[in-house]
Amino acid sequence: MSEMLQQYPIINGRELHVRTWNPEGGETVICWHGLARNSIDFVALGDELAAKGYRVIAPDTLGRGLSQWAESPKNEYSYANYIDMAVKLMDFYHCDRVHWVGTSMGGLIGMLLASSDDQRHRIGSLVLNDIGPEVPADALKRIIHYVQKPISFRRYSEINQYLQTLYQPFGPHTSQQWQTMISASIRRLDNGHYTTHYDPNILAGYDENAPVLNLWRQFTKLGQPTMLMHGLHSDVLTKDIVKRMRIVQPAMAVNYYLGCGHAPNMFFKSYRQDVMHFIENHSLPLQPNERDIQPAADEQKRNAG
Repeated sequence: MSEMLQQYPIINGRELHVRTWNPEGGETVICWHGLARNSIDFVALGDELAAKGYRVIAPDTLGRGLSQWAESPKNEYSYANYIDMAVKLMDFYHCDRVHWVGTSMGGLIGMLLASSDDQRHRIGSLVLNDIGPEVPADALKRIIHYVQKPISFRRYSEINQYLQTLYQPFGPHTSQQWQTMISASIRRLDNGHYTTHYDPNILAGYDENAPVLNLWRQFTKLGQPTMLMHGLHSDVLTKDIVKRMRIVQPAMAVNYYLGCGHAPNMFFKSYRQDVMHFIENHSLPLQPNERDIQPAADEQKRNAG
């Protein structure tokens, strides 16, 4: 099995933490997490894809996990910046085209790239994990409430229980999987208490008076093979949104999952097997001068941990 590497490239002047597998592998899969999550969500999927010969790249978005925090939160914690950083990350790793697996926010970033006139050629296939072109207002309020609400716990057992409750909609986990995910989802405060891993200002650019999310125009433009993962109890991706998505993109594959809401977790074997089968069934034909290689050695030494 390919060993997972943890690297720290500098993108737009900010240090990002990136988990990579099989750096000299064949086709590349980029896995991008949700709003308040990080790349730990993809460790099981990364292991299995790498074992099949894929190169896998899973970054922590700016302000999450072990990535650097923004110096100008209102400007940097924005989809425009995330997309720019994603493009430059693909450039850093010499990715001509990739399979994109995006959970929630990561799916929106993938959708925007895949529908962009400038970048759509780089997205060979697209997996949208429990996200559509719009998010219901009630679900958005729920997410904003827990992300913006500072939490602090004196003991690990307390934050462990809090996060297990918060993440219960993700679906089945074993005890070991819970601990793997939660241990990468917390950090110590200056007073020694525990809090969540992300910058509490990641929603600094959110404007409650702005129009609601509407990416239906972009979704209509998608031409790549696309798979939608739908947690049947999700409040973010409702049955009505899925129904409309299927009308707009009738060729889109849709997988439904009982027993989970937002969003189906990639620690659960049957969920990630669906992703793997989809990717295997949509191989990326080679392009002239295509090179899926490691960053240049001198560049990697400067930026890799």
